Amino acid sequence: MLRPGGFASNTLQWAETVRTRRTVAAPFGDVALPVIDPADIAAAAAVTLLDSGHGGRAYDLTGPVPISPRQQVADIGAALGEPIRFVELSRAEAKAGMVQFMPEPIVETTLNILGTPKPVERQVSPDVERLLGRTPRPFAEWVARNAAAFM
Repeated sequence: MLRPGGFASNTLQWAETVRTRRTVAAPFGDVALPVIDPADIAAAAAVTLLDSGHGGRAYDLTGPVPISPRQQVADIGAALGEPIRFVELSRAEAKAGMVQFMPEPIVETTLNILGTPKPVERQVSPDVERLLGRTPRPFAEWVARNAAAFM
């Protein structure tokens, strides 16, 4: 079983406002979580499916370091070669936007993880490195590969 945390690709939800206004609005700007590059999830899945010895095991998949939304926005700006403005939303403002496309209990759980994560949710797991024999890719590498989505 693979248990990835937050995906680097979740920041694609910011692509339109980055393209049109060079701005990102998000809650909890300084709360850092170890987001993972989906390519690392795919590579870990391939290893567990193709190599023996993984039956009945569970792996927590994270990125190499916790990174905050504010830091992610700075990395997007660096990839684009210009600054992107970060606007911090209150929990209530974030909830108002999220309930438009998610059930309220899911919104509450998501906001709790993003705003007041448990220590285990902030922790970098060694499982990606164990499976792949290398450290997970940093967010900046993911955004460099996907910069066109934000242009």
